[in-house]
Amino acid sequence: MASEPRTEPSRRRDDFGTIAMLVGTAISAISVLIYQPVAGRALGTDGFAPIAVLWTMMFVIYTVLMIPIEQFITRKLVVTGGGHGWLENDRRTVALVLGGGWILGMAFVAATLGTFFDGDPTFIVITAVLLVSRAVLAVGRGMLAGRRRFVAYGGTLATEASTLLVLALIAAAVSPTTVTFAWILVVGPLTVLAFKPWSVRDSVSDSGTDVDTAAKFLGWLIVATAASQVVIASAPIVVGFVGGSAAAVSIVFATFTLFRGPVTSAYNLVARVLPDFTDLSMRGEFGVLARWRHRIAVGGAVLALVGAVAAYFVGPWIVELLYGAEFEPPHMVAALGGAGVGSGLGALFVGQIFIASGRTKDLAVGWTAALVLAVIAVFAVPADPMLRIAWGFAVGETAALIILGFAPRKRTGSAP
Repeated sequence: MASEPRTEPSRRRDDFGTIAMLVGTAISAISVLIYQPVAGRALGTDGFAPIAVLWTMMFVIYTVLMIPIEQFITRKLVVTGGGHGWLENDRRTVALVLGGGWILGMAFVAATLGTFFDGDPTFIVITAVLLVSRAVLAVGRGMLAGRRRFVAYGGTLATEASTLLVLALIAAAVSPTTVTFAWILVVGPLTVLAFKPWSVRDSVSDSGTDVDTAAKFLGWLIVATAASQVVIASAPIVVGFVGGSAAAVSIVFATFTLFRGPVTSAYNLVARVLPDFTDLSMRGEFGVLARWRHRIAVGGAVLALVGAVAAYFVGPWIVELLYGAEFEPPHMVAALGGAGVGSGLGALFVGQIFIASGRTKDLAVGWTAALVLAVIAVFAVPADPMLRIAWGFAVGETAALIILGFAPRKRTGSAP
C-alpha cells in the first residue's frame, strides 16, 4: 500500500514534535555530559573504570540489538498503519532478539567480573535489571515513533537523562561508590512508561501490508549495527585487551564518549526521519531518497574535516576541563576521534534510508566492510594502544560513510 501524503494538521503536529525531540535531545546530551564528569570526579580513574565498561557494554547491546528493535517497530507501525495487532506475527522474533541481548550482556559481565568489576557479583545483578529496563525503553520508543508521537518521544529523551543526572548528583554528595553509580543507570529508561507508549489514537487504524519478515529485516540490521557499534563504541574495552592500562581505559572512555556525544544524540533524532523516509520509500520516490543519501554523505565528510581540526586543538582541553587532568588525551587521539564522529554522523543518517527502504542486507555489507578496514588499521598502525584504537575508529567510520553514501544504485528505479 502506498503511503498517503501528510495533511496540514498532521504536518503541524509533526513540526511541533520535531521541536520537542530537539529540545529533548539537547537536555539528554547536556545531562549525560554532566553525569559522566560527576561520576568520574567522584570515583577517580580506577573507580570509574567499571562504570566505563558497564556503560560501554550497555551502549553496545542497546545499539546492536535494541535500537534495531526500535527501528523495526517504528517502520512496522508506519507500514501497517499503527493500529492494534501490528506485532502479532513477530512477537517471538522480537522476544528472541531482546532475550539474546540480555544473555550476551550477562555473559560478558560474568566473564570479565575479575578483569573489570573487581570480582563483585553485584554487577551481575545490576546488569540483569539494567538490560531489562533498556529493552522496555527500546520497545516504548519504537511505538512512539511509529505512531508519530514525537512530542512524547522528546519527553522520554528529557526525562530519562535528567533522572540519571539528578540521581548522580545525589549519589556524589551522599554515597559516591561505584555500585551506587551503576544502579543509577537502571532507573532512567523506565521513565518511558510514564508516556504510555502502548496507547493508540482513535484516528489510527490497521492498514497496509508489510512484505518484510521480522527475522529477515532484523537479522541483517543486527549484523549492520553490530559492525557499526564495534567501530564506534568498543574502544574502551578494546584498548584494555590490546595492552592499555586501567587509566587508559578511563581516558579512552572519557574522550570517545564525549566526542561521540553528537552521534549518541543523533540516535534520538533518527526516529524523527525514519518514518518520513519510510513514507517516501512506500511511495516509490527512490530518486528523492538517493539525492538525500548523497547530500547527507557530503555533509558527513565536511563534518569529519571540521571535527578533526577542532578536536586536535581544543579536544584535550575540553576533556581535562570536564574530567580532570588525569583524563586528558593526546592531541592526535582527539583529532582522530573528531574525524570519526563527523563521518559517523553522516553514516548514521544515510543508514536510515537503507532501513526505510528495507535494504538492511546492503547496510550490513557496507558496515562489515568498514569494520574489516577498522581492524586492519588497529593492527597496522605502529603506535601505543590509545592511538591504535583512535586510528581504527576514524578509518572505520570514514569507510562506512564512503561505502554507504556514495555506492551506486543497483539499477534505475530501484531502491536508493
